[in-house]
Amino acid sequence: MKSAKGFHSFLFYICFVVLLSTSMAGSLFAGETVEILGGPEDVNLRLVALLNKLDPDFYADDKTQGFVYRYKNRWKNPYDFNIYVGKVGKTSPDSIIRVESPRRGQERMWKQIMEQEFLQKPPHESAVPLSEKYHVLSQGLNLISPMASVGYNSWNSPLFTGRDTFVSMSIYLLFDLILAGGAYMYAQENLPKKNLWDNLANVKGPGNVWESPNAVGVFAALAVSRAVRAFDAWEDTSAHNKTAQFGWSFKF
Repeated sequence: MKSAKGFHSFLFYICFVVLLSTSMAGSLFAGETVEILGGPEDVNLRLVALLNKLDPDFYADDKTQGFVYRYKNRWKNPYDFNIYVGKVGKTSPDSIIRVESPRRGQERMWKQIMEQEFLQKPPHESAVPLSEKYHVLSQGLNLISPMASVGYNSWNSPLFTGRDTFVSMSIYLLFDLILAGGAYMYAQENLPKKNLWDNLANVKGPGNVWESPNAVGVFAALAVSRAVRAFDAWEDTSAHNKTAQFGWSFKF
């Protein structure tokens, strides 16, 4: 009973830390913006060309939220974004591009790309080009632990900030603890019990959890988080490699 209470307390602590980190990030970071010379129509053409160059699976959304144009990724697109184009002000001839993404890293990545492409701004002195990442390595690490796969994909990648990495790892850890931990406790509590006659007859006991008929539930629970990460790992690796092929440099 004490171990169960300790397990629940640990889960509560992890949940609290992850939710606090996510909520703080949401309040502190609300997208990235880039101001560009030229009207929205001209800037929009340049933006569409850039998006098509990286991945053509995106679409225009009519709900522009006060901007002139808005673009969102489709599910097959490994990037995750909402990109808006509008005017800097009613009387200004210049335009503004706003990038929003669930990951702070992607927001910063898009801003650096647009500064280099549209403003011809040189990369930061500490910026470095990207090297290729490998699907087989990311997926292989995922079989061991989804957190290891996240660590591989986030290393030297503009798609992640330190906070993005921490939150992603924590979520997968939480999944494993809740699903696999819960399945393990269920299997443990439902082990066959020896009765008085079994003891008198010196019948062998039920053994450990891994010999229980319910042990398969633990492995099934572990497979859930790995199945989810398999898709995320494909997205992370694909987006990184698509970005790397154009020779841009990034400050992490």
